[in-house]
Amino acid sequence: MFENFVAFADASAQKAAPASGGGSFFSGTTSMLVWLIVLGVLFYFMLVYPQKKRSKSFNNMMSNLKRGDTVITVGGIVGKVTDIKDKTIKIKTAGNDLEITKRSVASIMKGSSGNNGNGDKENKSKDNDEKSKSDLIK
Repeated sequence: MFENFVAFADASAQKAAPASGGGSFFSGTTSMLVWLIVLGVLFYFMLVYPQKKRSKSFNNMMSNLKRGDTVITVGGIVGKVTDIKDKTIKIKTAGNDLEITKRSVASIMKGSSGNNGNGDKENKSKDNDEKSKSDLIK
């Protein structure tokens, strides 16, 4: 059965070859070139561009890092920055001092007192909102 399939495929290929004409080399080459360009562009926008964007965002985040900022590491450790070196930072967690690489920082939460110096006002308004919601539930 397999021999019949191979013979049929061989016969079909021999019939199709003379019908294609002499210009098939250039049309096949240009078609292949167009597909290679399309795949190259697709590869760039699917893999290279997003990685460059993430790298630029991370470098921007690290350049804005300063002492007193609260950071979250990739492993989930939360701590306050106490010292910044070239490739590492020191953070203080609940009673422990850790030295971690900058690459292990997942995100930065600015300062512990809140943004723009009005952290107390925001906290009081949140507490009032939570109290009013709990009153509605009862």
